[in-house]
Amino acid sequence: MSPTFDLVGQVQLRPGPGHPTLTSTRPALVGRLTQGRRPEELPLLLGSLFTLCGHAHQLAAQMAVDAALGRATAPPAPAAAAALRVATARDQLVRIAHDWPRLLPGAPDEALAQSLVHCPLGPALRDPVAQQSALAALPAWLEKHWLGLPAAEWLARQEQAPVEWATHWARGSTTALARLLRAQHGPAARLATPSRPLSLSSLEAGGFQELAQQLEQLPAHVLPQWQGAVPDTGPWTRRRDASPLPAHNAWMRLLSRLTDLLQLAVPGGEDWLSLGRLQPAPSQGIAWVEMARGLLIHWVQLSDDPAGPRVAACRVLAPTDWNFHPHGVLAHALAGVTHEDDARRLAVAFDPCVAFSVEMPQGETHA
Repeated sequence: MSPTFDLVGQVQLRPGPGHPTLTSTRPALVGRLTQGRRPEELPLLLGSLFTLCGHAHQLAAQMAVDAALGRATAPPAPAAAAALRVATARDQLVRIAHDWPRLLPGAPDEALAQSLVHCPLGPALRDPVAQQSALAALPAWLEKHWLGLPAAEWLARQEQAPVEWATHWARGSTTALARLLRAQHGPAARLATPSRPLSLSSLEAGGFQELAQQLEQLPAHVLPQWQGAVPDTGPWTRRRDASPLPAHNAWMRLLSRLTDLLQLAVPGGEDWLSLGRLQPAPSQGIAWVEMARGLLIHWVQLSDDPAGPRVAACRVLAPTDWNFHPHGVLAHALAGVTHEDDARRLAVAFDPCVAFSVEMPQGETHA
């Protein structure tokens, strides 16, 4: 039988001290698949390669190409930001309703997934008018099926008591989401996750120039560092969040995904996510998009060709690259873990875009 090539890869977690706690088989395909291509091919190609967050990758690739071609002066079209809002809200909905019950220990409740049957933000929405209509209906759906009170009120109470409110709500509400979070609170809150947030504000203040230089010089399999370390990124690092939730344990990181969804759903959600692009050097473009799992960055270098510009190099920095790095925050948190269930909770809190498995120190593997 001929060997198969894994286009996606997976992450292996090995909790405990004294050994590497995290390895990844995610292949570095972007450079090989994009080199020599016409730049206009990149958005569809990369959107197809990264299927789970395809819309964000397609958007980031298009903006990076535009910047490399010298089209970085105009701001991204409002329609692009609106579509990103819809796609990100849908990603968070699916993550919470389908992935949490399936992946979190002791959470096989199907009620959350079943609640999506009548969710207005369905997967087939493409028309901008239909998207806006669905977004307008989303707060009422969230109140009825997940929250038990208006989304804006939920967010206001959380702002008043960032750490205590969600715990109080989960204990008193009868919704399927409250039941799940109530069961996870104790074990997840005990899992410390020191935070090294990837700051978009710092990147915009000159950091993208430095990052582009690293991407140009480093081999494709080497992840650049930021401020001397491997940072973490997620809904807890939104640029426009004036009072971000503390990300000091797995519970708060889980909670930040729900908070992100609510911020996208309420009025003003059209301004919640940041995106942008610049030309760090001639024929180079770098673009960034805040998406469900955190900050996504695309970088492209073009070269001249008699038939028109071609891609000389292309790099993608996805949130999973930072969060599931062998020297990242999650890897350090896993060193203090002795139970498989806790390793799983940490993995879900950091939300990989690929499958993960857990191998406990005694050698027994659990997929």
